[in-house]
Amino acid sequence: MDYILTKSFLVESAIAGILIHRFPCATLIMSSLVVGLYIYIEKTKNSSKNINSTYMNSVIYNTNGAFSLVKLPVPKFSSDEVLIKVKAASINPVDYKIRTCNIPFYRWFVQPTVGRDFSGIIVDKGINVSNFTIGDEVFGNAKGGSLSEFTVTNPNQIGLKPNNLSFSESASLGLAAGTSLQALKFWGDLAGKKVLIIGASGGTGNFGVQIAKYYDARVYAVCSSKNVEFVKSLEADVVIDYTKPNFLKEIQNEQFDLIYDTVTSPEDSNQEVIYRKYLKQTGKYVAINANGLDWLKAFIYMAGLNYERNNYHLTLLKWCNEDLHILKKMAEEGHLKTKIENFEFDELKVNEAFEKLRGRRTVGKLVVEL
Repeated sequence: MDYILTKSFLVESAIAGILIHRFPCATLIMSSLVVGLYIYIEKTKNSSKNINSTYMNSVIYNTNGAFSLVKLPVPKFSSDEVLIKVKAASINPVDYKIRTCNIPFYRWFVQPTVGRDFSGIIVDKGINVSNFTIGDEVFGNAKGGSLSEFTVTNPNQIGLKPNNLSFSESASLGLAAGTSLQALKFWGDLAGKKVLIIGASGGTGNFGVQIAKYYDARVYAVCSSKNVEFVKSLEADVVIDYTKPNFLKEIQNEQFDLIYDTVTSPEDSNQEVIYRKYLKQTGKYVAINANGLDWLKAFIYMAGLNYERNNYHLTLLKWCNEDLHILKKMAEEGHLKTKIENFEFDELKVNEAFEKLRGRRTVGKLVVEL
């Protein structure tokens, strides 16, 4: 297996060296247990008899921050997993920021494959999987990386594909629409509430507009002038063009029940300093990215302790069948439209897609068709 040297890999190697030097016996025991557990888990997994392939094409991270298309073994699956033939995969910023196999030392044994969002067909399943059958068309989160011809995942992280959407359209839903659904519904009933959505034309923001409208909110949507017509087509009540001088005059007399920030990040400007003053005292500010300590507080929140700032929440998506079913229902009822740009499944086009994604000015979602 080819191993990929990265900065984090080198840091982990240095840490391992220090541990071996300071605590040789304990480190040897722990390492043996980890390796033994890994070997045991791998030996208990199944190879599918339903496909003829032994190897597959898969996208992996390479040493210079780009991506390579290589041959990897078709993944095995456990008794609690499903094996998917991937038809399309949507890419997200998290795919180049955090590796699928970014667990310390785990990359020493597992090739770091890329991607989460996918749609495809179940070609095999473990004996404990009862809520899906072979042949089901599904979408959701690929635990084993989505930019591969085959992937594995847990059945609680997928749902049946909307009947009225293509594989490419369905692949665009999971992470972005699922995050918006959980972010907006986190604070409760939206009916009749005033909601401001920052970054309304982006992959997550455009779903946020549609979901907020679905739950009968009055939606104010912020985007650039070139995307105003697209956001209007999503039925936002008021569209605000932030490229215009004095654009804040449009909301200077407004107070919002909820502000949904899809833009703020360490790589971009902090939108909260601009818009929070338009939030009601009892209002809620919800974001999908952040700077500083908010990330740490969000992970602590996921562990069951709330140290987040007053009236603020950073959403970390928790995949579940129920939310994917809601998205399926919305799509089939015509309440969830998708805007996608398709790319071919080859090394050049995949890198082109990620370069466009890094520009942070995409409209809708970028999808790789396999």
